[in-house]
Amino acid sequence: MNKFTLIAVSLIFMLITPALVVAASPDYTVHVKKGDWIKYNVKETGTPTPEFNITWGRMDIKSVEGEAIHTDVLTGYANGTVYPENDITLNIATGAIGDGFFIPINLQPGDKYNSGYEGNITITGFEQIEAGGAQRTVITGDANQTTYYWDKQTGIMVAATSNLPGCTMFTTTGATNLWQPQILSLDSNVFYGIIVALVIILVSFAAILVWMKRRQKN
Repeated sequence: MNKFTLIAVSLIFMLITPALVVAASPDYTVHVKKGDWIKYNVKETGTPTPEFNITWGRMDIKSVEGEAIHTDVLTGYANGTVYPENDITLNIATGAIGDGFFIPINLQPGDKYNSGYEGNITITGFEQIEAGGAQRTVITGDANQTTYYWDKQTGIMVAATSNLPGCTMFTTTGATNLWQPQILSLDSNVFYGIIVALVIILVSFAAILVWMKRRQKN
């Protein structure tokens, strides 16, 4: 390799290396906003301790500032108690994501994300699951106690299976305003729009038939 070729190769390497580093860096952009909410259904097998005897949870987004997400969280227990936690601040850049509530959306299989609660989470792949009445593409990841599923579009947790002392906890999405439920694999707004269009067509067709019969009588 001559001197000029070596210089050219070195320059190319210097140019593409920063691009590769940027591409591999997590995207800490937050994809939820004030007013967004999600409600979880929780079921357990085994004998959960009172601390984990949970039946539902809800998270409301109060505001977003950069990578920080300010939320209110409600937790419902099997004995009817509802425990509120207000003004919780999550941050996907620092790993302060609570019980795995959020993840950067550009993580790829094999990547590791360091969370404050579960430690390292290893990204395992992508799947399609039902969440909140709709089919969603999700990012899957494994931590010490939990297998997580995060919505690929928003980064929010939509399901989890946690192996806890004495029980296994299954968390699923019951409802959310982040996306519309689907009917026959269609967004509900699209489905009802089609129904309205069909009704208009049928009514118009019936009106034309009535008009034609009246003309024939005359």
